[in-house]
Formats: sequence, structure tokens, C-alpha cells
Amino acid sequence: MRYDVAIVGAGPAGATAAKILSEQNIHTILLDKASFPRQKPCGGGLQMRVLHRFKYLEEHDLIDSYSTAFQIHTSTLRHQIDFHHTRPLQAMVLRKTFDEGLVALAQRNGAFLQIGITVRDLTTDNNTIRVVLSDGTTIETSIVIGADGIWSTIAKKIGMIQRCDHIGVCLFAEYPMKQQTIQKLYGEERGVHIHLQPNGLAGYGWVFPKKEHVNIGVVEFRQALNPFMEKKNLQKNFADYLRSLKQQKLLPTTLPKTIPHGGAFPTCPMKQLTADRVMLCGDAGGLTNPMTGEGIFYAMCSGEMAAHTAIKALENNTFDASSLRRYQRIWDHEFCKDFRLMHRLSKRWGKNIDHLIQIASGDKKLMNIICEAIPKPGGVQQDKWKILFRFLYASCKNRVQ
Repeated sequence: MRYDVAIVGAGPAGATAAKILSEQNIHTILLDKASFPRQKPCGGGLQMRVLHRFKYLEEHDLIDSYSTAFQIHTSTLRHQIDFHHTRPLQAMVLRKTFDEGLVALAQRNGAFLQIGITVRDLTTDNNTIRVVLSDGTTIETSIVIGADGIWSTIAKKIGMIQRCDHIGVCLFAEYPMKQQTIQKLYGEERGVHIHLQPNGLAGYGWVFPKKEHVNIGVVEFRQALNPFMEKKNLQKNFADYLRSLKQQKLLPTTLPKTIPHGGAFPTCPMKQLTADRVMLCGDAGGLTNPMTGEGIFYAMCSGEMAAHTAIKALENNTFDASSLRRYQRIWDHEFCKDFRLMHRLSKRWGKNIDHLIQIASGDKKLMNIICEAIPKPGGVQQDKWKILFRFLYASCKNRVQ
């Protein structure tokens, strides 16, 4: 089998790349070990900047619901930050339908989907790269885009290994719930709740109300852990978090029996995103927000960038690492500085940050700046320096009072 581009992994990164390539009549195959629809370890919350950049998500009805309120709670529950807006502050998706919808868009444009298959090996020569599959078949292609998740086979084949001390681990469950119950618990705004460091966890817990589901989860950031501290039992922490939510009347006293699912995501980009005829996208390249674990936006952006780089490479018939490094330059130009800052900030998950929320919640101007930034095309990152300077002002003001 011969294709112009082979994409390994049909999640948001791979499906986005396949859609863009197929729109340009580039012969593309999309490979995934799972069949669709399938579940992924994810809260399913999207920042609004995702919808600004990829407008077709709303056009094709891939969004489940919207939230116009957001609350951040300290670990002691003594302080909280409240955001309310007339515009949505967060969009919600069901990963089963969202990922299947993205794949369908790629197929609609001509991408060929092959499921239930894994990659065994990659071999290259001057003219092609061969993808050896688990069923013994081989695909010949000009470029391989690795979008096969945190433990990417493609990344390993080009010598890139994910560091286990730079990952986030999560446990979550998505509970079906009647719309009337959701409205009673979270209001017409479908308010999102974030609990910082629940029960001493170096991370946060989340409550994401959707149309007819509520996604609950906890996440821990390994880079923030003190090696001398006792490790938390994530399953126990999740159970304690559910009990706490019931006490706060953010969950019904009884829930449908649902088995929690675990997952991991990278919190540090790979040193290199390209090799001869290969590019890494999404979790496979370590391209997830180091501070929050947000992955869908960065996955789709990386798939978009890799697709445009592949188009250029096919036009010029140049596929070596130096030619494909255009992809890394585009990524670095847009996101590298933000990732470095967020990685440094993420280490604070291992320290008590209640006082930061107390300071922020006492400054109305700061709250207004953040609230107005969230729905913007660039999100909070667009106004990060304005937010930081205002926070420093609020902090200084708090000290002299």
C-alpha cells in the first residue's frame, strides 16, 4: 500500500492533520489501534480558543454543551474565585462522539481509516519510509505523523522517550445524569468547579457538567512531587473527592455505578519533534499544557501545523529532518515560551497555594481581567502579562494591609 502521508493515531491531533491533508487531495491513511466510537481518559472541557481557531467544531455540532460560570475552590474551601459571563467560558465535549466526529470529517474529505492495527516498526531509505503493521502488512509513504499518545511507538522508533517524572496522572468517571438534576446542581450556567489540591494532592479535582453527563476527576502532576513525601493513592483520593462533592451538594447522594478510568499525559515536550520523514504531534510529542493538562487544543494545533509542513515538504519533495523542522519552528514560535512558563508554574502544585487564591479573589479588577480574557480567541494566555502584573499589584497591596 502506498500513501503520501501515514498518520498513526486517530485522536484530535491525527484526525485534524488527516482532515487538512485530505482537503488538499493528499493521499492519506489514518491508523488507530481502537475502533470508533471509543473512550479516552479526559475531562472533555475545551477552552473557548479551540472554537475560535477550529470553527468547524461548532458547524458540525461536535460540542455537547457550554458553561458560563466557573468556580475555583481552595483546598480548605475557605476561599473561592467566581467567574460569570454572558458568553461561554468553557465548551464541553463527550470524547466518544467528539473523536468519532473528527475522524468522520477526515474520512469525508478522502482520508482512508484503518482501525484495530498497531505499528511494529519503521524502516527508511532515501526514497520512502515503510510502516510495518501488526498484521504483517507494510505501508509505504513519504511522511509519517506520529499522533499515537504519550507512550508513542513512533516516538520510540526515532529515539524519543517520554520521561516518567514529567507526566500527569488522572482518574475520572463520567456519570449520566438527567438535565433537570444538572440544572438543579449547577444552575442554567452549568457552572464548572475546580478544587485545588484536594486532600493534599499535587494537582486538582474537577467537576464538568455537560448536557446529560457530569465528568468528575482528579489529577496529579509528577513534576511537582517532593521525592521525600508519601505518595498519594489516586483511587482513594478520587473516592474522598466524590464524598466531598456530595457534602458540598455538588453531586447527588447516589450516583450510577460507573467504573473510574485512569490515564496519563505528558507535561514536557520532546527534545525533538522531527526526524527524517517523521513528525510527532499531540501527546506523542509531549505537547500538553504542563500546568493544567489541557491537551485537545494543543493536539489539534500540532496536527494543523504538521499537516501544513507535510504539504510543503511534498511540494518540494524534501523529507529530511532539517526540512521538516519547519514544523518545530512554527510550534516554538507560537507556544514554546508559554510552555516554559507553565512548566515552572506547575511545580507549585506541590506547595500550598491557598493564599494565592485568597489574594486573587480579593481583587475585583484582577477577576474582571481574567474573566474577560477567557472567552477571547487567545484565551488567558493572550493577557497573561496583564494578569501577572495585576496579581503582583494585588499581592503587594495585600501585604501592606
